[in-house]
Formats: sequence, C-alpha cells, structure tokens
Amino acid sequence: MKFQCEACERLIPLESFRMEGGGLVVQCQRCGAESRARAPSQVAVSPALSNEGSGSGSSQSSASEDASSAPSQSARASTPALRVVRGATVPVTMDDESLFTPPPGHCPKCVSSRREVDTSCAQCGLVYANFLAEEHQPSEDLRGAWRSLAERWEEWEAHDRLLTLAMGRGELASAGRLYRVRLARAPDDAVAHRAREEVVRRATLVVPTEVEPSEMSLGKRRLRAAAIAVLSLVVLMLFAFVIQRVRMLLSGDLP
Repeated sequence: MKFQCEACERLIPLESFRMEGGGLVVQCQRCGAESRARAPSQVAVSPALSNEGSGSGSSQSSASEDASSAPSQSARASTPALRVVRGATVPVTMDDESLFTPPPGHCPKCVSSRREVDTSCAQCGLVYANFLAEEHQPSEDLRGAWRSLAERWEEWEAHDRLLTLAMGRGELASAGRLYRVRLARAPDDAVAHRAREEVVRRATLVVPTEVEPSEMSLGKRRLRAAAIAVLSLVVLMLFAFVIQRVRMLLSGDLP
C-alpha cells in the first residue's frame, strides 16, 4: 500500500505510522511533511429525539456536552484525509484525445492546473493563445509505443521499454508529458506515479560523453607521456639553437 503526500505529491510506501488523537499520522520520507487520516464523522443525535420526555436538566447537560465537543469535531473535519493509492487497475481510455491531450483545466504544454481567467501558464510561461499542438506532439514511434502501452498498462516491463525507447530517441521529456497527461486524467494511478518518478530519475542520470583521463588505459597514458616528452625535447633543442645563433651574431662570428 502507498500514500500520496499532500505536500510534494510523491507516491510513498506506507511503511511506518503513528496514532495521534484517534487518527492515523504518516510522515513523508521525502519532504518530511505529515499527512493525517480524517477521523470518521460522528452523527450528533438531538436530545429531544434520543430521550423524549427527559427533564430540562438532562437536556441542558446534553446541549453543553454537544457544544464542548463541537470544536474537536470541527478540528477533525478540517484535517486533510490521508490519500492512499492502491495498486488497483485504473481503466485506460484508448482514444488519442485521452492518451495525448490534457483534460480541460490544465496547461496544454506542461499539464499543470490552470484557471479559466489565466492567459498564460504560471509554471512554464506559455501564452495559451500562442500554443501550437503540433510542436509538442511526440514522434510517431513514441505515439505508437504509447498506444501499445495503454493495452497492457499494468506491465511494468512495457513501461521500462517505452522509457528506454524515449531515452534513445531523445524524447524523455515527451514521455514525461504523456505520463502527466495520464495523471491529470487519473490522479490515483499508482503505475503512472511510479513511471513519472522513473522519468525524473533517468533525466538526472549523468551520462559521460567522453573518456576521462583517469579512465584511460595504461598504454594510452604511456603513449601520451612519451609524445609530450618528445615534443618538449624538440622545443628545447630549437630554443638552444636559436640562443646559439643569437650569440654568434652578436660576437661577429657569423659571415
């Protein structure tokens, strides 16, 4: 079982918790924020209905007890519910609009939430009037792989193959956008949450583009050292020759 942190919106395994005030408290291992399970609401029964014909003294005492318990009940009601995400299958709509287009109320570029009165995105800076859908569409290969993935959504191996394809084609950002579209339509999709975190992990990997000197083979290091030694020797010989010619010129030994 996992829960979604209300602060950082990450999907965190439910490994440890504590009971506090009759409710469940879970601390996010990533950001340290605490999420609390909402206590079940209790229905207050009117004294007039529960104990008809009772004296005025008992009615007044019941009313005072209800008044004293009201603040604690309102405090529990204001506590956000613990958002638990289970591994249940979430139906995937197969049409292209649901697979590739963010739902209404989201930025068409970065898929963050937007308001109807906004003219630009506060997250990516996109001016909505200037958005061109064709500029943000994945390649046909990635689109075809995404359609195939929707048919076997619960198979993590299929997600891994799609992310590997996206990395090889330089479209990891496009794959991340597709998963954000998915989460915009199914916020409790545990598989999509896991895949989005995997996109972030792969995007932050440091891939060396050239061999560092320390990683060169012993033979190459020796060859480079020999070449530097020869070059230094040639430079010293040329320098000595120039000095000798200058001295001869100054002493008048040259014709």
